[in-house]
Amino acid sequence: MGERPGLSADDAITALPRTTVSPSTPGMLVGRPDLGSKAMVEAIAERLRFEGRNPEHAPGVLKAALDGRRVAVAFMRRLVLPAPRVPLTMPIQAILREAPANDVQGSSSWLRFVSFGR
Repeated sequence: MGERPGLSADDAITALPRTTVSPSTPGMLVGRPDLGSKAMVEAIAERLRFEGRNPEHAPGVLKAALDGRRVAVAFMRRLVLPAPRVPLTMPIQAILREAPANDVQGSSSWLRFVSFGR
């Protein structure tokens, strides 16, 4: 950033190219579509407070990130986000196997392939 003569650090940051970001929800910026703008603003304000900065700038940081400003998008990666409130979608898996109907000895068919030291 010091490579360009006549630009201060702040000017160099604002001169960075913007990325095209058009998420459907603000939470998509951080990979959490369940988070709305209120939760994101609260997380940004908390991070700003932690860094000793003014938390009232949180809505502006979110707007800048939604506009694609690289500095704001990079700032979003450092947020401490609330735990997910939506249930995780996982398939239900059976823990126990049922004994096959043709098994005469009462042992499972896969036991025939395991020696267990016999």
